Amino acid sequence: MNKFIIAQIFGVVIFVINVLTFSKKETNKVLFFNGVANALSMTQYLLLGAFTGALCCAIAVTRNVIFSRFKSDVPIIYLIIYIILVLVINISFINRAVDIIPMINIIIFAIALWTKNIKLIKVAGIFTCVDGVFYNFVEKAYTSIVNEIVDGVVGIISLKDIKKKEMVENN
Repeated sequence: MNKFIIAQIFGVVIFVINVLTFSKKETNKVLFFNGVANALSMTQYLLLGAFTGALCCAIAVTRNVIFSRFKSDVPIIYLIIYIILVLVINISFINRAVDIIPMINIIIFAIALWTKNIKLIKVAGIFTCVDGVFYNFVEKAYTSIVNEIVDGVVGIISLKDIKKKEMVENN
């Protein structure tokens, strides 16, 4: 099998894991499933030659491991160091404007995870799906485009479920 087909197969597996991620309501479970999806995405992007995507996925896995180690709030210094490292490490891999998209996505998602606000995490996930479609199209990660679209829809549905739950709890 050639690398392109294998990369698309990885995309299908990532799709299933991402749907599971959106169904989780606890931050640590979101971190775990998102970490697994990012590890597989890293491999997919490497197979496609999308090095900024692969690098950002590797950094995201590291973020998830570090953030999951804290039972209470992650100290803001870790978030700041993380953002600086994302920028410094990725700067040399930027060849095209599209290469910035993975950096933006993992920074936004890190900030959302840092807040431990599940609603904000879901919104950040939806945002990263939108610009992820564009990045995956450019990088020919076609199965991941479908993944991003479905993730976005599932994210919107889970966000509505959270809103409904909040309304019931407030009444």
